Amino acid sequence: MTVYHMSDTLHLNTELTANYRKNWELAEPFVQALEKNETCFYSVYFSAKFMSEALNRFGMADMQTDYVKWAAEGVFEYIRRKEFPESCCRLKSNYYFDSVAACRELFEIDWGRADASERAGIRLFEVELSAVHAERHDMRLFDQAYDDLWESDDLTGAAGYARRYFEGGQTEHPIWEIVSDQKAVAIRDLTEYLRK
Repeated sequence: MTVYHMSDTLHLNTELTANYRKNWELAEPFVQALEKNETCFYSVYFSAKFMSEALNRFGMADMQTDYVKWAAEGVFEYIRRKEFPESCCRLKSNYYFDSVAACRELFEIDWGRADASERAGIRLFEVELSAVHAERHDMRLFDQAYDDLWESDDLTGAAGYARRYFEGGQTEHPIWEIVSDQKAVAIRDLTEYLRK
């Protein structure tokens, strides 16, 4: 199956690695807390919120310290394990798109306001995915779960979006991501098309 993937670390003719940045470990405490109960989740969540703010004050904040992202990933993984165990784990999978146009749209959403050097570091690859069937989900449902947590610490709302995501639901203007934990190799560099 031919799909497309954006990355700042992948190289041509290289196999993609699941959990490449070891982000699984950042979300797992939120999953473990939810396995205990909602009160435990909020204890971990607000502790992470404090730690994130402290790191920010010392100029040490980045995506890795975004507690809301890892809490949302934890909620999604908890719902997946409990209600959709046949689905791929988001953090142990890679994300692809079915067209260059979809990649360009996402590139502008994610890096449209980034500085030129950061934008230049993002590359687009055509990828050969060995999966016969891959999951297709509306990534905007994850974004809405993130927003619910960010704006109002709403665990119930985030869990609802996670269910819709794994059920195959969609938003009014979906952005479809292809999620797979199967072998995939970057076979062609298409970065020139990303910026057209």
